[in-house]
Amino acid sequence: MPAYSLTPFQQLSAQFRGSIVHRWAKDEDRSAAEAARTLTEHARGLNIISRELAVPGAALSEWNKRRQPPLWAALAAFDLTLKRGWRPESNEEWAGFASLILKLSPGVNLDRLSESLPADIDLNIASGWIAAAIEEDQHYRVRKKMAVKPE
Repeated sequence: MPAYSLTPFQQLSAQFRGSIVHRWAKDEDRSAAEAARTLTEHARGLNIISRELAVPGAALSEWNKRRQPPLWAALAAFDLTLKRGWRPESNEEWAGFASLILKLSPGVNLDRLSESLPADIDLNIASGWIAAAIEEDQHYRVRKKMAVKPE
């Protein structure tokens, strides 16, 4: 089976996911340890992690340096950034927005998801990107099932 390569949508959304924790953290006026604690507490509030202890500030700094945060950190930072009023503008931001909003609301259909978006989001643009994220997720699941498993 040929090596799997990322689709253009996956490339865009991965770039955004890699930068969202950094984007959020740079606007925090606190130490890395305090920001890591805030991020961990917010993720617990979203029920996306159950860890009791906050990650160390050094971990947050390393994620930002490598642009590879864990999914829970990206989701928490994304949610906090949205709550600050940030809105996507570039294709990379829209792909990342759609991908992460879908992960924050698993199993929710496009119509219900559109109803829960911030009021000042352009619904036509958001719906198109979210539909692309849904399709990408469905294709990912099919490819995963078709992958040859070692015996």
